Amino acid sequence: MPSLWFLSLALAALAGASPLSSTLEFKGIPDDPSEAAANTEALNEALASLSPGGTLSIPNSTFWLSGGVYASDLQNATIQLDGTLMFSKGRNSWPTEDCAQHGTCVKKAILLENVRGLTLTSSAPGGGMVDGNGESWWGYVNYLIHSEDRPKLLTIQNATDILVEDWNFRQAAYHTFHADDVARLEVRRCTIDNRVNSKDNHNPINLRAFNTDGFDFSGKDIYIHDCSVWNQDDCFTVVPTTSAGINAQCTENVLIENVEASGLGLTVGSIKPTSNHACIKNITFRNAYMKNTYKGIYIKASAANEDPDASAEITNILYENITMDEPEQVPIWIGPAQEGDSNNACSLLWPAVPFTKCPAPLATVAWTNITLRDIMVRGAKESPGLIFGSEDVPMEGVVFDNVVFDPPNEKARPWKEDFYYCKGVNGIARGGTTPVPPCFEVEE
Repeated sequence: MPSLWFLSLALAALAGASPLSSTLEFKGIPDDPSEAAANTEALNEALASLSPGGTLSIPNSTFWLSGGVYASDLQNATIQLDGTLMFSKGRNSWPTEDCAQHGTCVKKAILLENVRGLTLTSSAPGGGMVDGNGESWWGYVNYLIHSEDRPKLLTIQNATDILVEDWNFRQAAYHTFHADDVARLEVRRCTIDNRVNSKDNHNPINLRAFNTDGFDFSGKDIYIHDCSVWNQDDCFTVVPTTSAGINAQCTENVLIENVEASGLGLTVGSIKPTSNHACIKNITFRNAYMKNTYKGIYIKASAANEDPDASAEITNILYENITMDEPEQVPIWIGPAQEGDSNNACSLLWPAVPFTKCPAPLATVAWTNITLRDIMVRGAKESPGLIFGSEDVPMEGVVFDNVVFDPPNEKARPWKEDFYYCKGVNGIARGGTTPVPPCFEVEE
């Protein structure tokens, strides 16, 4: 199925290409941080001059940028990144714009919107690099002062027929790759690395780089494959549409396969009820390896909206052939979003710290047909997981098929011999699932 999407994309690109289509070479000044503002202006001018069918070539050098790279209405264009785009350190020289949250916010590093038939590619061995210099933005003190006022590294918004290949992203200040309201997106052979240091774990030092989401995307007909993420938040994340929903009201028909991830996992959500019915459906994660990940399988709904007329659904979700080695926190979490930026969220400290709370997802969120199949978890450091729905409107059609912990540790916190926190769900365990969630029925 995904290959047919991009056969159509290739034919559309050929049909729409101008007979005068040409290649432009970016003429920025390399290797000089003081030229960041000038390079950004030059890059924006080059992007604005791209005609349908044209290619912008960024040569194999390091070009410093100051943020605010922007292009709109590109058609059947190609950006070939053979070098490195290196963004300025910290917020002192970063451009700003008006915003509702803070009055003034930093601009996104790169924003591409209202584009059709766009290819981001590289001919360099190992691919091109986009470096956000995130170390200068990270840290607990910075977060207390500025909250989430940090630049997303690459944002693609309201876009159709998009191919991203052989680009590498590192040290994002905030979310790394955000594609919102896209139709027919393919991402392949791309990497994200948001490590604080060389340690291959998610301890409090590394967690200074929080909110460094990997691939976040919403829309329809999305194919992500042969990619890797190491970060301190959601790794591959399917989210509901947040813009006008021109391409899709629901996020649907998504396949993520042949990937590696370490962070907060392979994620669906966070979804919250809205007046126009938020929805995520027909999502498949398969063939994934997760080493030392924090969470693993993570499906979450927000409790931030209590409007009785709002609604949402999460339906037809499949996780298949997933292997985790030594996950550091709860490997399987299906239920309320655990986060620190909402008073109604499940506390990040729950249940380890007394008096913290974790409310159930709202009854206005419908959870149906969620299957975990052929899941192997080795050496888990905490209890297997949580499956937690509304007791008024339980999750329906939840199936664990050959979900195996090797070994299941009866002394592991937080749920010890119960293994799972399990409420508000009608579930079935089969295929040698070990251990069985205590509120599931066993099907022979």
